[in-house]
Order: sequence, then structure tokens, then C-alpha cells
Amino acid sequence: MYRTISIVAAAAALTASGVAQADTTIRLETYAGPRHAMNTNGWPTWIKDLTKASGGKVKVRMTYPPINPRVLYDRVRDGIADMAWITHGYTTGRFVLTQMIELPGADGNAEQMSRAFWRTYTGRFGKRDEHKGVQLVALFTHGPGLVHSRGPIANIGQVKGMKVRTGGGVQSQIAKRLGIVSVSAPVTKAQEILQQGVADGIFFSIETIYSFKLGGVVKHHYALPGGLYSASFAVVMNQRKYDGLSAADKASLNKVGGEHMSGIMGRTWDGADSLAVEKLTAAGNKIGAFDAATAKAVKAKLADLDDWWIKRAVAEGAKDAADVLKALRAEVQKVKKGM
Repeated sequence: MYRTISIVAAAAALTASGVAQADTTIRLETYAGPRHAMNTNGWPTWIKDLTKASGGKVKVRMTYPPINPRVLYDRVRDGIADMAWITHGYTTGRFVLTQMIELPGADGNAEQMSRAFWRTYTGRFGKRDEHKGVQLVALFTHGPGLVHSRGPIANIGQVKGMKVRTGGGVQSQIAKRLGIVSVSAPVTKAQEILQQGVADGIFFSIETIYSFKLGGVVKHHYALPGGLYSASFAVVMNQRKYDGLSAADKASLNKVGGEHMSGIMGRTWDGADSLAVEKLTAAGNKIGAFDAATAKAVKAKLADLDDWWIKRAVAEGAKDAADVLKALRAEVQKVKKGM
């Protein structure tokens, strides 16, 4: 009896001292496939940083479940997964304030916009709990969004009536104002709807065209000077999992989360964009901006989008939404200058 009690007491003492503390494993679910830049570069880079920050105590087990990415938020909230990256536009009606980064006019690359997004959103909207039931770990965006089409677009009139896959959110509003017929589908269905003729074009960053092998279907790619749109993403963690972390593990996660992680994910998209431009150009695809007249016409049709978002944000209780939008765009310019 004495020996048994002594062993139990010794084990308890070791655990209390942290010597026998078990490693923490985070179950990460990611989509877009194992070869996507997020999964070959973004996540591995961040996991390496987390491993270093935690002294190897926090481990990440990454999986690629064959599920609709629209359900990832709920899977994390419900504890099926510990962590995932989500697309805000896939969860219709759930997010309004995050849409500020999706509006035309952000005028930055993915890393610049992502860092500015994290700073502004958490600084001004962080207490509004838009990400209910989960812990917000990072916010980011892809590079400038483009219109990708089967044939050339010579003027604004050719856009009207096009069937274009959009990612929801602000993209749907842009489509509406340009007279585009919006086709809603997750990124994983993009090739199918284009090949079957369900859509004539698609709203995406240039990287996604290359990584999802769509360059043979849509061969013309148009950007809007100053930025047409972007997509808003977040990394979220199950709240119970986060709250249950030890103080040391939580400190490690917080150290490499936030703006640090947002920057990593944005930089990943920028690198992938550069590679996509190189590969698609070599394949004969035409990549560039709308001509001056078309760009002017597009901007005129989208001129009310700021007010559209501001009204919705105010209705959500963000009375200072107009000032926040100005602050976001100013922050992008600060990041550009290394501030």
C-alpha cells in the first residue's frame, strides 16, 4: 500500500512540475487539396513557427477531409475539428463586418491587406464577437481578385449577362451591379461548373486559376486598378480547445497567431500569385487590367458599394463603420511603407 501511494504521489508531483505534461495536439482540417499553396507552404510555415515557439510541445495534425468547405466553421465550433481556415463568404448572413476587406479599393497585395485587416478588425471590431463560438486566430485575404472569362472582354457591355461563379458576400454585389448572373458554388466545384457551361467565367485570384487547373477553360484574366475585390478568410479554433490549453501553450499559440499568422497566409497567396502569372502566361493566357474606359465604367457602377457596406455595418451596431473603412485603407498603405 505504501509503495502504491508513493508512486501515485510521485506521478502527481511530476505532472504538477510540468515534467510529465503531455504534448498538445491540434487537429487541423484544411481544404483546397494537399497541393494547394496554403497546404504546401502557408500551413507548414506556420506549424514550424508554432513548433519553435512551443519548444515542440504543441503539435498539429493536418488532414484534408473531402467535405464542403462551407461546413468547416460549424465543424470547428462543434469540436469535430480543433482548427480550420474558413471563407467568410461561404457562411451567408453570418459575417458583415469582415466584408470591409472584400470591397473594391483596398489597393494592396495579399500580405499587406491581411496585416492591415487583422490590425483594423481586431482593433475596432474585436469586441463585437462576430466569430461566435470559436476563437479567432488569424484574418487574411488572397491577392487582388480578377474576372476570368472564356473570351476577351473589350467593353463594359460584354460583361452584362455573363454567368460568373462568385464566392458570395461582396462578390455577389459586384456581379449584381455589373449585370452579371451570379453562380454560387464553392471553389471545389469550380472546374465542374465551367466545363459544363454552367458558368462563362469566374471571380478568383489568379493563383486559384492555376492551382485548380482552370487555365485551359478561362484564358482571359482582368484586374481592376486599385483593386476589384478580395475574399475574406479566417483561421478559427474550437473555443473549448483553446480555453483548455495550458498557459504556456496558449502563450505559444498567441505569439505566432494574430498579425504574424495573418501575414504568413497573405504572403503565401502572393507567392502563389506570382507563380500562377508565370505559368499561365507561358501557356498563352492573357493577363492584365481592364482598359481605361472599361475600368472607369466598372468603377462607376461599383461606386455605391462602400455605402452599401457601411449601412449594413451600422445596422450591426458599428456606428463608426465609415471611419473604420477609411482606417483600414490607410493601414494598408502603412503596411506598404513597412510600418
